[in-house]
Amino acid sequence: MTLQEFLRLAKLHPVAAALKTSEDMELALTCDARLLFVLKGDAFQMAPFVVEAHKHHKGVIVHIDLVSGVGKDHGGVQYLRQIGVDGIITSRSQLVASSRAEGLVTIQRLLVLDDPTLDTGIRTIVRAAPDIVEVLPGILFPEVAHKLFQSLRGPFIAGGFIHTTADVARIRDAGAILCSSSTHELWKRSDES
Repeated sequence: MTLQEFLRLAKLHPVAAALKTSEDMELALTCDARLLFVLKGDAFQMAPFVVEAHKHHKGVIVHIDLVSGVGKDHGGVQYLRQIGVDGIITSRSQLVASSRAEGLVTIQRLLVLDDPTLDTGIRTIVRAAPDIVEVLPGILFPEVAHKLFQSLRGPFIAGGFIHTTADVARIRDAGAILCSSSTHELWKRSDES
């Protein structure tokens, strides 16, 4: 998957399904979300899930830091590429470079706790240059969007504490291209999507 393909899928549905359980993975295959963010799980269940997701024309992005059985190194990135994963999410700058070298879409997380961590995170992301930045908690995205757009090239995703279509609308109005949520109701189309 190219960055352009990721962005195309993000336009088709405003929320990526954040998957934490096997049940989430099963439900995600038939939901309206076009991008599936695997936040928990293990290497053994990953390959068959990627095959099934691709049959449903969905992109699979794996949080390499959180999935068990996958090395948090270049070898782990290579394994994910070999099984067909479309991209990775990470907080680790060195994995951004490895993933880019393997042709994967790279999403680096930016945890916003306060102004100093925001400033430090921005500097780290500038150096790593991921394809996309995911801001956590996503519900705060509108409050920090102005500073992010001044400091980083984006595009931006917001993830965490996003539970309603009103949350999604507010975050997208602030400039995020996509929200990531584990709230199943947001994985379906609605009049407000």
